[in-house]
Formats: sequence, structure tokens, C-alpha cells
Amino acid sequence: MLSAIRALARNPIAIALILGPIILGFMIFGVSDVFVQSGSSVARVQDERVSAMDFAESWEYRLREVQQEQPTMTADQARELGLSDAVLNQLIIQAQLRAVSRNMGLEVSNRQVANEIAGYGAFIDPVTGRFDQDSYRQFLAEQRMSETRFEANVQRDLLSRQLIDALFAGIDVPDAFAQLLYQYSYEERVIRGLVIPPEAAGDIDDPTDEQLQAVIDDTLNDETPQNDFFFQNPERRGFTLVRFRVADFTRNVEVSEEDIRAQYDYEVEGGELGEPALRSYVQIRVEDQETAEAAAERLAAGEDPDAVAEAIGGDTPFAETGRQSYQIPDDALADALFTMETGEARAVEGAFGWFAVAVTDGREATIPTFEERESEIRELLARAEAENAMYEAMGLFEEARGGGATLEEASVLAETFYEAFQPITRNARNAEGMPAGTLLNEDDQAAQYFSFFLDTEVQPEILEAVFEQLVGYATELQPYGESDYFAIRVDEVLPSEVMPLDEVREDAEALWRIQSVDERLNALAETALDRARAGESLDAIAADIPGARVETTTVTRGESAAPFGRETISVAFQIDPGTFEHAGSADRRSHIILTVDDVIAPETVVEADLAALTEQSDTRYSQDIDAAFVSALSERYPATINTQLRDQVLGIADPNATR
Repeated sequence: MLSAIRALARNPIAIALILGPIILGFMIFGVSDVFVQSGSSVARVQDERVSAMDFAESWEYRLREVQQEQPTMTADQARELGLSDAVLNQLIIQAQLRAVSRNMGLEVSNRQVANEIAGYGAFIDPVTGRFDQDSYRQFLAEQRMSETRFEANVQRDLLSRQLIDALFAGIDVPDAFAQLLYQYSYEERVIRGLVIPPEAAGDIDDPTDEQLQAVIDDTLNDETPQNDFFFQNPERRGFTLVRFRVADFTRNVEVSEEDIRAQYDYEVEGGELGEPALRSYVQIRVEDQETAEAAAERLAAGEDPDAVAEAIGGDTPFAETGRQSYQIPDDALADALFTMETGEARAVEGAFGWFAVAVTDGREATIPTFEERESEIRELLARAEAENAMYEAMGLFEEARGGGATLEEASVLAETFYEAFQPITRNARNAEGMPAGTLLNEDDQAAQYFSFFLDTEVQPEILEAVFEQLVGYATELQPYGESDYFAIRVDEVLPSEVMPLDEVREDAEALWRIQSVDERLNALAETALDRARAGESLDAIAADIPGARVETTTVTRGESAAPFGRETISVAFQIDPGTFEHAGSADRRSHIILTVDDVIAPETVVEADLAALTEQSDTRYSQDIDAAFVSALSERYPATINTQLRDQVLGIADPNATR
């Protein structure tokens, strides 16, 4: 978490950049009442406070960031995932850092604050290269923030930066540590194993009914999740489903050629299409045309811009990289630069006098043709129209539901359809094991078959809702997928039931035989381990066990080489050479008596691999310090949280609601 704080501290103005949009958002969404108790704090750390304003702004900003990546994410869902707690915790850490700074006597002068603000690029005049007071004031006006508050934010962040920079200054993982890590990671071991295969178990007698029932009972009592479907019919539920899918409404949409052409023209005119033209350039402001022409000639010859400016008495050179035309504030300079090629220089009279400008790099615009873009625009417009139609149908559906209509009746009034499912399991199978084709997940093998003639989608939300909902109650419309919605009503619940032995005898016997073979192999392996530790060779022991063999391989950590799986290799790197250990094989069917014959250190160092390990160790070291420091802050500077005000900021009316 401190890593993120350090990154933010590098650009304290970033906090202020979010305030304007967030305050506007409060005006729109009606949460200004949060700040009625302006003297209250959501959290306090000694004399430092996290105000309701600070928390609300940070929460809204973080929520919008998440919603840009996941548009269907609601504020309630974000809170349930712990996002609001993470935001508040970060603000508390910042308050703790301020408390530490104050107790240590750290201060930030007004001059330091002024220098910090003056160095921010947004307030630099692109022509003079100096701080522009007008730009600064215009920025504050746009963000609806006073100079006093903005400068206080900068001062607080500079204080935190002093402390964190001091904490991490000079921290350097010794080179010897990376060397040791390299030796550890690339060490090789020659391992040898006595492999005892399943056939060594010999013949297994047929099981009794009591033995099979014991296997069934043990499996059912095992809490392993994947055993839930063994030897029992799982719970099944019948339900009614109404779905609003954009794809269903797209089928009835027709997009005209005129609309496609209009959209294409709009994208071209707005610069939204293709790759825009770019210019990287350097400019020198001079006194007159003659001087500008002389400077341009020298720039075109490849002279250093600083040397040219010093020789002709011009202003300090100003350079930009990868700029579009609209990003160049002087129209005259922009017009000239985008008619010039890389390496070309000119004298140009701009809005603020004469300049010598030279293009250091450039890229021309690339715009796809109408024919190249037509199909994509057609899909874009069709989807937009389909979404509008879908939302209109959803409105009719909700209106009918509000009037007391059932799911079936409301779907008819909304001119959509409903689906009635007979009882199915959580993995969308009926009593005969047949899949419900339109509810399959993409990783379901049956989906590969049904996808030829049905719309199979990833729909875990629907099945999850079905197995959480009470019988007879219909849900509200809920989002799923990227932009679709559904509502369900559970009509019938068939509880899980253990299947009679006669119906599962074949599966029970197969499992019993696997367990019986493993028990015999384990006994053989334990005897073989005792013999190996007593000094007998693995070859001699193998000669006494039917089908047993001795295999050898050389591996590094994390590798595998059949029959030695990753778990077996892990054991090999934990034992001393010459010792013996009992392990399993890669296929989990055989048993292995394992020993290490030799340990081989890496002879040469691959610098690229060493550099990667050094970077990893530095990162882990910093993370450890982060965690230790945060823990120490919480212990030394505990925070007091006003849960009532916190919930008010988050819009939680019921104090017992999920946080």
C-alpha cells in the first residue's frame, strides 16, 4: 500500500485533479448532504483527521476508476468487495504519516510548496518555459478549489514524501543476496528413485457390500468440494428465467447506409479515427526574422539547439515529443510544423514573435477508408440501437412487474420471451445428466457441441442466483455478462439425496480398488524405505518387487521429469544427499523411494537471469518494509473511525447493512 502512496507522492497535484469532476458528481447524484457536519471527521489519528470531504472524494474517484473497467459494477458491489475499506485505509495511512511527520518536527516551508507547484508541467507556459500564474488560477477555477486548499494538499503530500523518502533512502539489497538467490534458483540435483508401480500390488479380491458402503460413506463425509457429486444426486432446482440480451434485440435492427456514412464522417472530423499525425520538435524564440532564419539554418545542419540559442542570443530551446496539431498552442507554429518533414527547420512568425523551429521526428496521419470501417460502424450503430430497444423493453417489463404482473405476464407485455427450466443442478444438468444448453459455461465440454446451434454464454451469475433465491420469489432485474440483464423465480427445489449402492456399485468398486492398490503400494514403499535406510541398494530392493524399477534424472527446482513430478522434485530439494524419502509419482499412481546422488552448483552466471532475480529481491524487500512499516503505524498511531459518518458518506442508511 505504501508503494502506491509513494507513487502518488511523486505527483501531489494528481489529488487535486480529481476534485472538480467529483464535486460535480456530488451535485448531480445528490450526496452534498454528506458535508452538513463539516466539523466531523470520518477518521482521526491523534490531531490529524480524514474529513468526510476527503473520504467522499477519494471513494467516488476510486469507484469511477473501477466502473470504467467494469461498467456493471455498482457501489454496493464495490463495498462488498472491500473497495471502500481500502480507500479509507489508505487515507488513514496518509493521516498516520502526517502524525509521524509532525511528531518528528518535519516541516515544509511556503517556498518549498511554491517551488513544487511552479515545477508542475500544467502551469508552464509552452512558449516561455516559465511558470504561468494565469494558467494556475484558471486550473483552480476549473476545479472549484481555492489556492489555500490546493496548497495545503501539496504541503501535506510533501511532508509525507519527506518521511517516506527518508525511510527508503539508501535501502539496497546486497549483491551477495542476489548471488545466493541465483545459486539457490539454478542449483541442479541428480536424483534417483525406486519406482513401485500399481502392478506391484498384485491381485485384489472382490470387495464386499460393507467395504463399498464404507467407501461411499467416507467420500460423502469428506469435505473436499469436488466430492459433492460423488454417489449422490445433487440438489436440483426448477425455475423461470427472463433475459434481456443485446444480441436478441440486434437481430431486428437495420442500419442505413446514410447513418453509417454520417458516423464515419463524424469520426474523421473529430480525429477519432485511425492514427493522428504527430510531430516532435524543438523551437527557439528570437528577436527578428533574420535571426530566426540563421538559427533555422544551423538547426537544419544538425547543430545542438542549446548551442544555437547561445550563439544567436535566443531564448532557451523548448522541445516537445509526439504532439498532435491541436496540442501546439501557437497556430502558426502548428501549421508550419505539420507541413515539415523530419530534419527540416524553418523560421516562423508566431503569435509571440519569431521562432526557429525544427522537426526532430514525425508521423503522418493514417485514416482507414469508409469501406474498411463500414462493417465495424454498422455493428456499432446496430448495438447502440439494440441497447436502446432493450432498455425500452426493460422499462415496460418493470412497469408491468410494478403493477403486479408475474414474470411470464411481464415478459409478454414487454414483447420478449421467458424460459421455464425443469430442475437442474448447479452445473446445468438435469436428472439424466443432459445439459441445459443455453446456460452452459464456456469451459463446459458440452458447450462446444451446443455452440453450433445455440447461444452459449458464460453465465455463472444466473445459476448462482438460482441456487441462492428462495422458492416462489422473483428477483429484480440483475446485470450479467457485459451488458445483459436477467430475472429469475425458483419454482421447485429437489434436495440432494444419496444414491443406493446398486446404482453406484461400479463407481464405488473402481474407487475402492484404487484405494486398495494404494494401500498395498504404500506398505511396500514403507518396507522398501526401511531397507534403503538400512543400507541396501535400490537396485537390490527393486529386484524383490514385481514391476519395480530404478530411474535417474537431473533437474533444477520447479522442473519435472516423469515419473518425478513437481511435488517429488520439491522433496528432492529438501533432503540431504545420500538420505532417502518416500514420495509419490507424477501420475499419483506409483510410489517412489527417493534419494539425491549429487548437488551441482551453476558453473556460470547468466547476467540477464541474475538481473531479473535482483529486481525480484529488491521488490520483495521493499514490500516487506512496506508491510512492517504499515503494521508499526497502526500499532503506534491507532485510528478512530466514525462509522456513522463513514456510512453516511457511502450512502448506507441501515447500520446493519453490508459494508
